[in-house]
Amino acid sequence: MCSCNLTQYHSKIRRIFDARKIKVNNTQCLQSQNQRFCGIFRRLANIQNNLSKHILEEDSFKEVKKVAGADISFSRDSYAIAAAVVMDFNSLHVLEEKILKVELLFPYIPQFLGFREADAVISVLKKLENSFDILMVNGHGIMHPRGFGLASHVGFLMDVPTLGVAKRLIGGNYKSFGNSFKIIKIKNKPVGACNRHKCISTGHKISLNTAIRIVQKTSVFKMPEPLRQAHILATEAMKNDLN
Repeated sequence: MCSCNLTQYHSKIRRIFDARKIKVNNTQCLQSQNQRFCGIFRRLANIQNNLSKHILEEDSFKEVKKVAGADISFSRDSYAIAAAVVMDFNSLHVLEEKILKVELLFPYIPQFLGFREADAVISVLKKLENSFDILMVNGHGIMHPRGFGLASHVGFLMDVPTLGVAKRLIGGNYKSFGNSFKIIKIKNKPVGACNRHKCISTGHKISLNTAIRIVQKTSVFKMPEPLRQAHILATEAMKNDLN
């Protein structure tokens, strides 16, 4: 399925789901007698399964000079602030910052965050004037039940090398990990690495080893600087917007 078809599917999904009226959890489909509702879950899962087959888990770049980070700060309603930061890979100097107020038209559903947040992340990234070699996304990549988390969703749609960084496993607890990274496997396949502070995974067009190396090199505090700076930018912008 190409990205244009996925965009069309987003529009169709938005007509069915209204984030301001529908609240769901990941067991509601099994409990619901609304076959249309359950059918949407199956179709979303099928999209993730199908698109995961197109994710490249190898480095598609020769060198890394600039790294971008993207994050979203949420309000109580369907509005959010998306932020993007571009940094020099070696000096970690901020080269550019962008923010964008967005409306999230898809509800929060665990394991389907790509359908909720990908458009917002891509929209703010398209406002950047600086190019970047690697993108960091606050979310999982292939370390996902169907191998297609938010980082893979964004990386596939933009066709850029992308890695995901999250605070914990989906449905897991990061406190069980130590300071050193532990490789995480799904069906005996390495899909990511976690320590007590974060989980790293391939999003698209990057190997796991390179993703780990880039995150370690850019981490001054617990989270890598591109993501930390994007988080600060989005959070401050949301505070100012609420005031």
